[in-house]
Amino acid sequence: MTDYDDKVDEEVEKRLDALTEDQFNEWLDELDEPYTMGNLTFYPSDILKSCDPIAYNMCFTDDYQESMRESIEEQVRDEIDDDEDDC
Repeated sequence: MTDYDDKVDEEVEKRLDALTEDQFNEWLDELDEPYTMGNLTFYPSDILKSCDPIAYNMCFTDDYQESMRESIEEQVRDEIDDDEDDC
């Protein structure tokens, strides 16, 4: 692996670690409609977190973070390339 690849990997991991639970909840809530029962509305993120916190945490790391990896890596590569072009 090159220094460039190491730099990209390090920055991607940093940004993946910085993803928040609020961002994850928004992403999860966009996947399905809220569930309404009578006058109550429940969001998918709240349902999953309440019913199965282990699955919620696994979904955060295995699904959400990994789904974001490619776009974050592309963004990081573009930023590094732009910085190198400015030099």
